[in-house]
Amino acid sequence: MPIHRHLLVVAAVCGVGTVVLAMAVAGQSGAPGPDATVAGWVEAHEPMPYQVAQALDVVGTAPVATTLAVVVAAACLFARHRRGAVLALAGPALAVAVTSVLKPLVGRTIHGDNLAFPSGHAAVATAIVVTAALAVAGAARLRAPGALTLVLGAAVVGGGAMALGQVTLMAHYPSDTVGGFAVAFCVVVLTGQVVDLVVDGRTRRRQR
Repeated sequence: MPIHRHLLVVAAVCGVGTVVLAMAVAGQSGAPGPDATVAGWVEAHEPMPYQVAQALDVVGTAPVATTLAVVVAAACLFARHRRGAVLALAGPALAVAVTSVLKPLVGRTIHGDNLAFPSGHAAVATAIVVTAALAVAGAARLRAPGALTLVLGAAVVGGGAMALGQVTLMAHYPSDTVGGFAVAFCVVVLTGQVVDLVVDGRTRRRQR
């Protein structure tokens, strides 16, 4: 892994951004301002086919997402990358846990009383692709520029696709998906940092 400082900076920005967004949409039940503009554009231009959005929605469900996380973890173990395996299981699980805690605290609703912010689907998709990218970066021992490019690229493609799918299905407001993305990136990177600290600490103790 290790977690490069550049990624920690991005994670910090994501954490701050989540708090700012949460405060901005707290208690709302509609999509004013930028949310309405983005949602209207997506509805008018249909950048993602509805069937594709439905397929992506299934990927974000618990059984499928769990299976994907286990597959990533198994691939890490096969490559003898234990840190990656731990992160592949812990990262998505913690990201979903954080979104579940935040939803009732923020209190934003959609389609009645359904809690919307942050999007769990966007969070789990982002978490899975980021953990996979971090595992690859760690196994390949990529330096900061390469690791940052790989992880951010995977996050934008994977998390962005799920976010667009959720807006296309009108399951979430655009800012909900941004919040889910930010939560996942922040949680996964910080979890990876903790894994590195624990493993490195054990290694140092064994070498004494």
